[in-house]
Parts: sequence; C-alpha cells; structure tokens
Amino acid sequence: MTDIKVVSFGYKYGFIDEVNALYDVRCFENPYYVEELKPFSGEKREVYDYVFSDERANAFFEAMICSLRIQLDRFIERDRASYTIAFGCTGGRHRSVAFALRTYNYLKENGYNAVLCHRDCKKADNK
Repeated sequence: MTDIKVVSFGYKYGFIDEVNALYDVRCFENPYYVEELKPFSGEKREVYDYVFSDERANAFFEAMICSLRIQLDRFIERDRASYTIAFGCTGGRHRSVAFALRTYNYLKENGYNAVLCHRDCKKADNK
C-alpha cells in the first residue's frame, strides 16, 4: 500500500525535500493579516473557514484533487512505496496548514493511506 504524506510548510524556512506534488498557496487570502486570526493555525476552524471562504481557494482545491487522484492512483497501481504532497505558504502556519488539512481529510475519507505533517506551524517566528 502506498503511504501518502501530506505536508504543510513555510517558504521562508526552505523547501520540502523529496516531494511528488508541490502546491504554492500564497496567492490566497492570508489570515496572518487578520488580527483575531493571526495567532492561530489553519487547524483552527475560524482560520480554516477564512481560507476557504474564497471561492477561488475552493476551485483550486477541487482542480488540484482531480489531477492529484490521477497521479495517486497511478502510483498505487504501480505499488510505489510513498507519495508526498506539499503545500507552501509564507510562514507555514495558516494557508498551507488549511490546505494540507483539507487534503488529508479528503484522502482519509476516500480510503487512501495518508498521514499529516505540519513542518513549520510551530516555529518561533510564527508565534
């Protein structure tokens, strides 16, 4: 069974090594600039909802899932050991976390073997 790793990260802390699919989500509204959301991560419901209140973020997610499923299914058919999906935003705390969480939940709900990792969510600069 293919292990799927879903990772969020901050570009300001460097890239992710060994990634199969990389999505830059810095183009979407940033909760960092909303005072009441700034201290929280994309795992908090209010931050998550803020990110996906933009229909373009939802459209991006739906399009990404369509292409991702094609790749994942091919990797699984070929019995590949692993597949890594990474989402990057500036600090790795808000947008990338929300996208990674939504992707992880989608994969789990659809029977994929997935794990979730937020690489930079708790870095000192993000507190």
